[in-house]
Amino acid sequence: MTTTLLLAPIRGLTDLVYRNALAQCFPGLDGAIAPFVLTVGGKQVKATHLAECTPDQNQLPTIPQIIGKNPQQFVDLARQLEEVGNPQVNWNLGCPYPTMTKKQCGAGLLPYPDQIDHFLETVCSQLSLKISIKLRLGLESKDEIIALLPILNRYPLEHVTIHPRLAQQMYEGEIDLECFEHCCHKLTVPVIYSGDIQTFDDLQDLQNRFGQVQGWMLGRGLLANPLLLEQCKGGMAGSPEDKKQQLKKFHALLFDGYCQRLSGAKHQLQHLLNHWEYLGQAVGCDPRLLKKLQKVKCLSRYRDLATRIFQ
Repeated sequence: MTTTLLLAPIRGLTDLVYRNALAQCFPGLDGAIAPFVLTVGGKQVKATHLAECTPDQNQLPTIPQIIGKNPQQFVDLARQLEEVGNPQVNWNLGCPYPTMTKKQCGAGLLPYPDQIDHFLETVCSQLSLKISIKLRLGLESKDEIIALLPILNRYPLEHVTIHPRLAQQMYEGEIDLECFEHCCHKLTVPVIYSGDIQTFDDLQDLQNRFGQVQGWMLGRGLLANPLLLEQCKGGMAGSPEDKKQQLKKFHALLFDGYCQRLSGAKHQLQHLLNHWEYLGQAVGCDPRLLKKLQKVKCLSRYRDLATRIFQ
């Protein structure tokens, strides 16, 4: 039974600084998919986006992800990512946000299997690097992924990651494990599961049911509890004080990382505050302190409150 664990791409959170801090403080992940880069016709990808996905910058093996519906733009961007050392790219067919789906990007392309077929035919014939896909069951109906399965089987995909919800559900409501199981049986390419793994028991239950799955993707459950990795890899639980010190070191790496990589205190502060919705759950901090922290306007005040939280 495989325990290959991957970090899910969550825009604004699982960036390079976060991935490297996680790898140093909470080992156990086998890899990650980076938050998506948007295809822009005829333009060079931003240097900051390339740096995020350059292998020698990442302490965790990371697959860059591209979102877009134009196959030639995808090819151009994938080649830029290949030039900096990436052997694989991931195509995002799962983003549920209307800003993307209204453009027929992310999960918005799922109702159009012929376009997906043409896209894959184009990129697979032009690219030598490996291609994987992350997708949902559909935009509005699970019939969309059912129609797509034979198309996916025609291409040499490295793996397909399935989040068993519709895009219109966002991250709420029941996951459809019956449809996921059907997909596993019909797909001939390796399948990775993503969605609602909050505890070690959740992972065990899924592993017992889906023994053929090649890997498991951890997202918001891991952000709220980085110590979940230790459990999933069969490690022994440390003392409460050990856990607190791990989280304190983790936060210090986030702080230093953003201050080094980003310019401007406002920019640095915003990235740090983005994490506290989940980091606050991991630390178990006083809600009153957390509320004060989320209102700070300067780094010095932020640092003072963060110190109080970890004490």
